[in-house]
Formats: sequence, structure tokens, C-alpha cells
Amino acid sequence: MRVRAVIRRGARLGVTIGAWPAGIVGTLCLVAAFVFLTGGHDGTARTLTSAGGLAVLGFMAAGVTVGAATGLALALAPRRLLTSAPLRGLLAALTAGLPVAALSVAALTGDGYTLASYPPSIHFLTWSATLTVASLAAARSGEIAGWAPDTDGRR
Repeated sequence: MRVRAVIRRGARLGVTIGAWPAGIVGTLCLVAAFVFLTGGHDGTARTLTSAGGLAVLGFMAAGVTVGAATGLALALAPRRLLTSAPLRGLLAALTAGLPVAALSVAALTGDGYTLASYPPSIHFLTWSATLTVASLAAARSGEIAGWAPDTDGRR
């Protein structure tokens, strides 16, 4: 039961991780669809609405997957590692941050593009998002693993 509870708490973190980009991208797509709809471009508005819906579902699924993987890693980690907050945070940050970084690099390097093809602003946004996800997972690692006093009262 403990493993399931830790994975469930990790998935709850994943909902938080996925909700921010899903909300931003979904809102931008809906606003753009409304602009195209008022301009008489019905096909473009429908395409943007469906693309926004798929992006929201994709971000939420990726967030829950990353959160559940973080919970699984913390559930399977040795007790000695979980008692040390820096090591527990590092494990959670690596488990959550590496897949996000890999997805970012894979998304940017398709169709003959390299990372050097993009301006510094894209790199800043990409790596900022990765570091934010890793930092959030590290900060919440105690809660996920059940070692924070506010989860069930034990340390």
C-alpha cells in the first residue's frame, strides 16, 4: 500500500507540473482561435482549437507520467537515501528533470534542426522550464516520499 500511496502523491505533483503549460498553451490557442473566428477563418479556428485541446491533454499526460515516475523512484529508493533531504531532493529532481530535458531536446531537434538553430530565448525558456520542474519535484520530494511532517505526521 505504501508504494501506491507514494506513486499517487507523485501523480498529484504531476498534475501541478502539467497544469501550468497546459493552461498557458490552451489559453493561447483559444484566444488565437477566437481571433481567427472573428476574422472569418473558420477552418483555422477549428484547427487551433483542436491543436490546443491536444496540447492540453499531452501536457497533462506528460506531467502525470513524470510525477508518477518521480513517486515510483522515491518509493523504491532505499530508506537511507530518503532520510537525507539533499539526496532525496536530488533523486526527485533528476527523475523529474531528465525526461523533461529529453523531451525538450527531442522536440527542438526534429526535421534537420539542431539546438544551434534556435535563438538564445528559446534555450532560456526550455531550460528554465526544465529547472522549474526539477526544483518543484525536489522541493516536494519529502511530501511525495511521506517524510514531511504534513503528510502523515512522521519523519
